[in-house]
Amino acid sequence: MPSISNWVVRGIFWSLGVGLSLGIAAPGLAAKTVTILDGTNPVEVADLEKLANTGNISLSLQDWAEVLSKATNKNGESISLVLRKQLNQIISLDPNDPQSAAKLPDKLKKFLQLLQPGITDVEIQEVVTLIAQKANNLTVMDLLTKLPVDNLTAGNFIDALKKMPPPPKTASTTNILYMNSTRGLGTGNLGDFRGAIANTLENYQNGTVFDVDFVQTQVPGRLGLSLNSKPVGFYNQIWFDTSIYQTSILNTVDFGAINAWAANKQPEFILDSSFAFRNKETTTLTPSATAATINQALALKNAGGGILIGTDHNDFAYTANQILTNFGFDGLFTGAENISANGSFVGDLMLNPQPVGSDFFANNLQGLSTSNVPVGTHILNANGGDRTIKIIENLFSYSPNKVTHVGASFDTGNNTTPIDNPESVPEPTTVLGTLAFGAVVTRWRMKHKQQQKVWNSTVA
Repeated sequence: MPSISNWVVRGIFWSLGVGLSLGIAAPGLAAKTVTILDGTNPVEVADLEKLANTGNISLSLQDWAEVLSKATNKNGESISLVLRKQLNQIISLDPNDPQSAAKLPDKLKKFLQLLQPGITDVEIQEVVTLIAQKANNLTVMDLLTKLPVDNLTAGNFIDALKKMPPPPKTASTTNILYMNSTRGLGTGNLGDFRGAIANTLENYQNGTVFDVDFVQTQVPGRLGLSLNSKPVGFYNQIWFDTSIYQTSILNTVDFGAINAWAANKQPEFILDSSFAFRNKETTTLTPSATAATINQALALKNAGGGILIGTDHNDFAYTANQILTNFGFDGLFTGAENISANGSFVGDLMLNPQPVGSDFFANNLQGLSTSNVPVGTHILNANGGDRTIKIIENLFSYSPNKVTHVGASFDTGNNTTPIDNPESVPEPTTVLGTLAFGAVVTRWRMKHKQQQKVWNSTVA
């Protein structure tokens, strides 16, 4: 059996270890064969797949057999087992994070630069985006079998990734009707761009979670028309993005339709008076606002569906209060308050599973005008199913009295996270996996440095 020189071990296992453990293909992995380094024998992808599935070292892996079988990590696991785990690792990237490349760990950037010398930051962003769009939720092994090239090398990896077809779009599980009536006096023309929020929901996880019907201009009767055009149970969620000055939009047709829908759904509620100007960007949302919006949709989905009412302070909450009155709420959106710096998140409604980041308050909320959300117990009328619900606060601040800006009618966790403590709120990041395999190989290589020197001297 040929001996393995130090530079081959370093090249093979640093490339494989860092690349695979970060959730991306390493240099030279191909749809049919692998050429790790120039001058080495290609490895059959089928043999890697056999290693991933059974742990067996097949013929084309024999040049690696000594290292694969003899090297171990601190837990006594063979490198073969560690590599097997990494081949079966699920790729997890956020395709909706426009700043993902800027947040990449330095080791990943160095890996991509080794993969293709001279790669630019723009190209790195492109690679990350392509992997997120085309390989998210696949295992690394699955990715290798789908790359459209016979023999993948460092030189053709990025081109192969570009040519890889995206996964088929599966049926969405949650249908959302998004009604926009944010417009006019005092809204800074933000209503013209609310489609960016709807698109954020629609594009989450490549469109496989939410299917959004966006109504740019809600007028009297439009809610009824939208609901009546579908089966009663078609929409899982209704989002009211309604900040319109001293105007009540809903009419009897709208009420009839939403009450028929509610009788079928028995909806939960999210009341959000920070929604109007929290989403203050025009054609796109900040990463933190994106995360908070996705989290609200996911929380409402997990709660079985319902109604989100996003509004501003009381002069802009007339339509929002129409909805609450229709269902018999004992309190309404009241007052005009500015969100202050000394406040807190409560629960996970806006924080998880997508981390909003410690910049969320300063860049998205501080100083915005809102109304006080009616927290506490509400005995709904027949339109609300004669239910008793409790609106639980999820975001509050002091201005100077305690003001609740976001509340929900379902439990979103009972932890409290101060927003003025940046260490308490997770920084927005793309989860790329661990560097465990690369670290294992490094430790093994150092431990066996003397043995490798001997191997070097035997190489022809």
